[in-house]
This record gives sequence, structure tokens and C-alpha cells, in this order.
Amino acid sequence: MMKMRMSLLMINFLSREDMKHIKTTFLVFFVLTTQRAFNQCDSSTVEIVTNYVPLLLDSLIESEGLRNGPDYNGATLFFPQNAEGNLKSLVLVPGFQSYQNSVKPWARYLASRGFLCMTVGTNSIYESPNARANALLDGMESLRQENTRLSSPLYQKIDIENIALGGWSMGGGGAQLAAGIDSSINAVFAICPWLNPITLSPSEINHTSPLLIISGQFDLVSPNVQHSDIHYNYTPESTDKLHFEISGGDHYIPLSPSFNNGDAGNVVYAWLKLFLSNDDCYCGILSADSLDQNMTASNYQTNLNCPNILDLDKSKPSLSSLILSPNPNDGYFSLEIVQESIGSSYQIIDYQGRIIENGTIMASSQDFDISDKPKGLYVIRFSQEEDIESFKFAVQ
Repeated sequence: MMKMRMSLLMINFLSREDMKHIKTTFLVFFVLTTQRAFNQCDSSTVEIVTNYVPLLLDSLIESEGLRNGPDYNGATLFFPQNAEGNLKSLVLVPGFQSYQNSVKPWARYLASRGFLCMTVGTNSIYESPNARANALLDGMESLRQENTRLSSPLYQKIDIENIALGGWSMGGGGAQLAAGIDSSINAVFAICPWLNPITLSPSEINHTSPLLIISGQFDLVSPNVQHSDIHYNYTPESTDKLHFEISGGDHYIPLSPSFNNGDAGNVVYAWLKLFLSNDDCYCGILSADSLDQNMTASNYQTNLNCPNILDLDKSKPSLSSLILSPNPNDGYFSLEIVQESIGSSYQIIDYQGRIIENGTIMASSQDFDISDKPKGLYVIRFSQEEDIESFKFAVQ
């Protein structure tokens, strides 16, 4: 609240004449508050993340100078055209009896959203998860060397301190093993991970790298109960982790980041923005309340302590001045407000951050009707002078 008031004072100082005309509209408060201020987190709502504009891509292969690592067979490095530098990276490896092409959709997708993403093949398509872990670690070394290769278009543009590893099936299991070997790995992205559940020991995946698992609800190759669930449970509780299960998905659907309007893709993107780019604006997309609204998820597990995406500021509502009832409701509800707060601006915001209604509180008791809107979670926020209050409610 103090930061918000300081920001308002600065705006009054910088553009006092304009502020005389603007006065205290909700828009000013909405822009200047929220988690780290909405103008700093304006790309972190579900709606905006879903409607991103893909970046144009370039790629590199070994014949163009990319390192040929001894622990993998073939590599393709995807990156945004005209990349300016400080690129966060992800290395992906395929599953049993599979080639690079199986994980390239994820590589292209993430590169089109600003990451550098390299796929590596295995020396044999029958390699064990341990060998795939070594392939990923060798891929990290190739990224480091690419950053210092003078003729590379990525020379001195790769953030070698922020690299994630991932893979599909045995490749996902390999990523888990790699994190247990190398503590410098910043995040793990495991797609339908497979490790032998009979021989797997918790000590093998005892690591601190934030773990994201994407799996299919009806995976018969790596059934959740034998693989993804065990991976989640064996990874220490002290490690940030999320298991996102795709409704109706099998062993192959999670290989498509655009499946079902890209809901899983958004989760992966937010995870990498949070743990590779250290951008906590994206934490809200990974909150329990946001995941509850994600229609692609048949189930999820997480220990990630993200604030509700609807808690758009850190101010606490004063129940003595704001009473919303009933809550939950069917879209019809009433707001009671103390006399001195009449005249406050209000906005009703859905879980994607969209403003669905706004206006001014004209009486101490006011009725609202949003019964034509989808069921779900909403926030009503109102402001007057330098005070902001918000209240979350559910339409069922």
C-alpha cells in the first residue's frame, strides 16, 4: 500500500495538471497497483498469454557449427530471429525408440515465445534414461560453448546461468536424473516421464530444480499411478513442483503444446518465465485458483505457493466497509458500503483479468447482475482517493 501511495505522489508530481482532470479513477489504481503493478505484469494474465504473437525463428545444426556432443547424436537449436541476448535456454531429449522430431514441437513453440531451445538425439534410440540424462547434460555444455563461439549468431547472447532440461517419456525420466546429478539446472520439464518404478529410488530424483510434469490422463505407456505420480511424490517437498494432467490425454497428446487452445503450453511458458526468467508476474497463472479454472486439466498437484491471480493487489479488504452477499452466488448479488465510500469507482474482473463491468457506487446498498457471465471466480474492486478495496466471489 505504501508503494502504491508513493507511486501516486510521483504521478501527481510529474503530471499534476493532467491529474486534476483524471482525479481518482479506478484505471489509475488498477495500473499502479496489483502484484508489482499491472503495467509491469501486463503480459501475465491468462488471456494475454494465450493470445501471444509468435516470434519468427532461426535454427542451427551441427553442420552450421553447433557442437557435436559425444553423449548425444545430432542437435537442433531453435531461437528467435534478431535475438538481442540474455536468452534463457531449455534442452530437450526424446523418449525410447524416438528421434528429435518428437520433441521439436515444444522446442519451436518455446522458441517462438522467446526462449532458446535445443533438441538432442541419442546415440541409440534404445538408450536408457541414464544415457538420456547424460545427453541432456552434454547439451548444456554445447550451449555454453555456443555462447563463446565467435561465428555464432548467438555469441554472448546466451544466459548460461539459466538453463532448464526436459524430455519426453524416458527423456523426461532422464531430465529428472540429470537434475539429481547437476544442481545448477534451473528447472525440469518432464513430459510423461518414465523411470522404472520397481527400481526407482527417491534418492535418484532428490533435487532442488523446480519440477513441472505434463502427463496424459489415460497414458497407457507411462500410467500416472506408476510414473508421473511417483515422480511428483519422490521429488522432495522442499522443491517447487507441479503435475499437470491433460484431460483425455494419452502418451502422445502432451507432445503438442497447442492442444486444447494451448492451455498446457501456457502452463509450461509460465513455469519457465517464473524459474528461468525469475519473473514472478507469472506465478499467478500457476496458482491453485487459476489451475482450478483450466479446463484442460483433469487433475493437478502442486506445492507451489503462488498468490491467487485474482488478488491483484496486496491490500486487504475491510469487511466493515464492504459486504458482498451472497457469496457464492448465481450471478445476482448485493454490495453494502459505508456512507463515506459512496462515489467510489468499481470494476468487476474475471479470472483472466478481463474487466466485465465498471461504474460508480451510487448508494449504500447496490445490486448487481452478472448472471449472463460464465461461472467461476471474480473480483470486485473499488477505489476512492488513495484507498483500494477488493473482494473475491464465486458465481456457481
